[in-house]
Formats: sequence, C-alpha cells, structure tokens
Amino acid sequence: MSCELSNFRSRALGLRLFLTMGLGVAVGVCSAKASERAHGLSIFGPETLKYAPGEPFEYLDPNAPIAGHLKIPGGNFTKLSPFGLTGSVPGLYYKVFDTLGIKSWDDDEPFAVYGYLAESFELADDKLSMTVYLRPEARFSDGAPLTADDVVFSYNLLFDPDVNPGGRLSYKNVRTVERVDTHTVRFLFKQYTRDLPITVTYLTVYPKHIYGAPGKRLGKDFDNVLPIGSGPYEIESYTLGERIVFRRREDYWGQHLPYCKGYFNWKRIEFQVYYDQFSTMEGLKSGYIDYLAAWNPGTFRKIKGSFVDNNYIVKSTFPLTRPSAMKGLAFNLREPRFQDRRIRKIIASLYDFDFINDNYYYGSQDRLTSYFLRQPQLRARPGPAEGRVREILLGLAAKHNRPEEGTIYVPEEALEVGPYDPGLAPDGTPLPIELRIQSANRQLDRMGWIWDPGIEARRKGEVTLDFEINDSVDDGLYHFTQILGMAGIRARAAKLSPLEAQGRYKNFRFDVTHVWYDGRNAPGREMARNLLSKEADIQGSSNLMGLKNPAIDDVLNTLMSLDDYEEVGIYARVFDRIMMANWYVIPKIWPRSDFGAYWNFMGQPKVYASGLWYYYNVLWFWWEDPIKRQQLDAAMDNGTPLPPGH
Repeated sequence: MSCELSNFRSRALGLRLFLTMGLGVAVGVCSAKASERAHGLSIFGPETLKYAPGEPFEYLDPNAPIAGHLKIPGGNFTKLSPFGLTGSVPGLYYKVFDTLGIKSWDDDEPFAVYGYLAESFELADDKLSMTVYLRPEARFSDGAPLTADDVVFSYNLLFDPDVNPGGRLSYKNVRTVERVDTHTVRFLFKQYTRDLPITVTYLTVYPKHIYGAPGKRLGKDFDNVLPIGSGPYEIESYTLGERIVFRRREDYWGQHLPYCKGYFNWKRIEFQVYYDQFSTMEGLKSGYIDYLAAWNPGTFRKIKGSFVDNNYIVKSTFPLTRPSAMKGLAFNLREPRFQDRRIRKIIASLYDFDFINDNYYYGSQDRLTSYFLRQPQLRARPGPAEGRVREILLGLAAKHNRPEEGTIYVPEEALEVGPYDPGLAPDGTPLPIELRIQSANRQLDRMGWIWDPGIEARRKGEVTLDFEINDSVDDGLYHFTQILGMAGIRARAAKLSPLEAQGRYKNFRFDVTHVWYDGRNAPGREMARNLLSKEADIQGSSNLMGLKNPAIDDVLNTLMSLDDYEEVGIYARVFDRIMMANWYVIPKIWPRSDFGAYWNFMGQPKVYASGLWYYYNVLWFWWEDPIKRQQLDAAMDNGTPLPPGH
C-alpha cells in the first residue's frame, strides 16, 4: 500500500499545463513563460490574472476623494512596535508599512496578488528562485528610499529573537534572500511549493536604517517611538489604552498606483478603545464612532432608535461570498483528557447548534460540518470515501496507523462515514439534544468515566473531565457548558484579559480555545501554519492545539505543492475527512450574510467586495461623501429625516 501511495503522490505532483476551472482554463504558475517578468502572480499561473498592468480592481473607485475622519472601535494596544514577544499593537498598524504585493479580493481570482512595492516578479524556470524588481519611487515616511537592502533586512528579521517565531513558518521553504542591485532582490527556495511565490509577496518591509540601527534593542527600544514605514498612513497622535489617530500621508509614494486609487481613502482614521459591547453600541448611537460591524445579528437588532428611524444611521446586511473557515473550539491535545478521540467526539456532539442558532443568532447561521463548507469543489461529503480519495486514505492509514500501539491517525470513520453533523441521525433527521445527552452518559459510563460528586465532574483515575473554554465571541457558550454538565462534564468560560490570554497561548496553558482556520479556495499554506506537527512545541506557535498527525503533515505538504486544481480538490477532501473524523475541533457556526451599521455620510464603490467582511470594506474602500455629509448635518440640525435610499 505504501508503494501505491508513493505512485499517487508522484502523479499528484506532476505539472499539468491545462486544467478546467469551471469557467476557464488555468495554467500552472511555473509553466510556459515562467521566466518572463509579470506584474502579478496567481496560484494557477500569471496567465490567469484578471487585471492587466495599470488596471484598478473593480471593487475600487479611482475617483474617491481622500478626505474625512473615520472613527471606529478598536482593541487595547500597549505599544507602537510590532517587535517583542509581549504586548499588542493598534489595529491599523499594518498600514504604516507596505508589503511587496497586494492581494486581489475579486471573486474571480481564488488566489492572486499584484505588485505593490514590487513592480514585477520573475520566477526562474527551475522554480527554485524568484527575482523581485522593486519600484524605484518607493519611499519611507522620513524620505529615505526603499531599497533591496531593506527587503533583505526585513526577511532576516523573521529570525530575530525579538520577533514572534510563528511568522517564520510561511517562509520555511525560502533558503535565503539576496541583493542583486539597488532595486532588485532574489528569493532562493529550498524547494518549490505551489503558493510559495505568492507567500513571498506578503513580506512586510521595514527600514533598515531605523530598525537595524547599531546599538538598538529591537524588542524594547521602539515600544513608544512613532514608527517609520513606507505605507499610506503614519501615526498622528495616541494615548495608550484610549485612542490612536492615523493620518494619510500627503507625500505617499504609492498614491498613483492603480491598486491605491480608491484604497484607504480616509484622511484620518481614529481607533477608540472599547472594552464591552454596551459601550460600543452607545458610542455608535452618540456619534463617537462611525460604523459598527456586528457578527451576531442579535447585536445588529439592538441598534435602534430615532437615529435609525430618521435614516441617520443605516442598518444593512451585506453579501458574504468568502470561503468558509473552520470556526470552532480546539482541544489542547497536550492535555491527557483530550488525547482520546472518543472523548473529543462526545463533547462535540453536545454542541446544541439548533438552540444556539435560533436563540442567539436568529436562525442566520449554518452549522459547520466541513473545513470547506462553502467550497463544493473541496468539501468532503458524508458517506464512504470513493475513488482516489479512498485510495489515498488507505495508503496514509497503512503508512501511519499503529493499531498494535493504539495509535490511529486515520480513523475508520474517515473512510466509511465522512464529515457529518453530530446533531443529525444517519437519515438526516435531527437528534434532540436530550437523546445526545443520554448517549453521552452511556458512552462515558462504558469507558469508565465515573461521576465524582466531590468535584462535580467525571473522572478516570487522576484525570478529570473538567476544563475551561477560552472564547470571548460565542454568545451560546453558557448554554453549551450547561449541556456538557448534564453529561457529567464540567466546563466553564474563562474570563481572561488580553494580556493573560496572550501569555497562556504563548505557553500553551489552556484547555479549549476559540480557533479560526481559513479554508481558502486553494488551501495549503494557511492550514499548514496552524497544523503541521513540527510547529506544535515551538513557543508562540500558531499550532495552538498541539496537533501531531503525520498523515495530515503528508496531506498538507502535498497540497502546498500542487498546481492542478483537480488534485487540490482530491487532497482537500482527504484532509477534510481525516480532520473531521478525529474531532480535533468542535465545529460551530458560519454566517450566511454580514451585518453592519454606519452613519449616513459615506460613499462606496459600485462593486462590493463580498469576499471581505463588511468591516474591511468600509475601512479600506469607502470614503466620506461631502454632499451626503452636508445633507446629514442639515437634517440633524433641523430634526428632519433623510429620505430612503439616501
């Protein structure tokens, strides 16, 4: 079987020049003309890029004015530097700096970037290096030119002890970065993976003359120093723990670029620190903040009053076409009580989706039963695996399972059952939560977990079913813990400050925690960053759950190497089956649409970027409409409503 698996992998890694992708044909990123310079990169080849050089994204309005002062709620920040392993930076900090490329959020492009700091890219014929040509006009906010030396310096920063080590994983297949000339750098690769060229373009570039100055301590000396970057914004003023104001640079070097016209149109953006939902809602109603994104429709419904009735504040739902993520509660697999797959499955079966959806989310959510719920070409379906998906699963099971040692990485459920909703019977009818509680109690009894009234929880020897859940975003968490208690499982929500939560995650001192694993249309790097075994024990790693499954490692490494979209779909379904069958995560919910409210003075592009959350659409692509602002101010002064559709 291992020989067969080897053959399958060889077939999967072979480059196919043409593949069908619904409406068109895509070409591998390194196929024909790979050594020619291109203005952008697509995961399925530069020939599939939608936009020509100089053409703006359709969800931008190039004529949008740069004006207005946008006030929004933000989380607490404790420093002004991205360096160091403790503390947090303000929300818009990433726009003080620039990256080599800018991502397209167009629905027609599953994974594409265009040159930002980079003018063009040239991937070598052997796919073991990529040359990046920088824009000579790029400047930092202090006037210094941005050069190849700054790019090399910024890459080397990834390995500085004062930089979070989790950022290195995305660049693990980069051998080194070398300066070719003043405005040219070359990335040398250890081995090619499908999305590695695009990953390189996400590198944030810092000025070497500032952050590499002799005698400076990167993790301490810049905490309270205004940052210097090449991005469109600079910090105008701030008060730690209260607010920070970002100002659009009048001398921004990139404002002529097609991807910048209509992008970040606000003259000033002010983040105000709010610590609870009530004060945030009151801030919106009082005009202290200008818009509010509401994940929970219950919050959305609470936005009401004369300002809404008079159309001064607009409430709306927005389309959401982005790929679904796995949003759920992950077990810390380093804990003995969570190393039994059966325990994880029992706990997951007690998540009462129907009650939580109806009572907390007004029926607006779908239950996640896959890591790729909204991507039919990637999602595994219930029932026995078939075809090559089954062959690959059998090969992985033969290679990695050790039944004589009780070690099973590819459960039989991955082969014969597939992903499913544990709240449903095999015929698709709902299973009442009462029946699931009874079933959980019977199973735990048979497994030897006895009820201990002294601790009000089940135990088996010295191990207890007693744990904390770190999740500040789930309104149904209290109900879930109550249901778990009916099965003898004592769970409670952890009340942690942001600083305490950061420390716990860094040292893996938690039981169960909220996670968000982006599925994407072409999965690979994003999942690998969170799930590869070799990252499980690295302090500060993104592999929070401590997953060590060599079968998943094999699948993810293959996914990151595939150029053929059909093969991507096959291995994505293999991944989906193994992950869901092991119940590493308690799947929760995914919204059907996005909710938001905003003061009625904003303009917006004709095309809404539905692949992004509403929050980012307003922040990135909207602007202050001066006429609408005048009309709003006049209506408020006169106490008259604005007409519908204003």
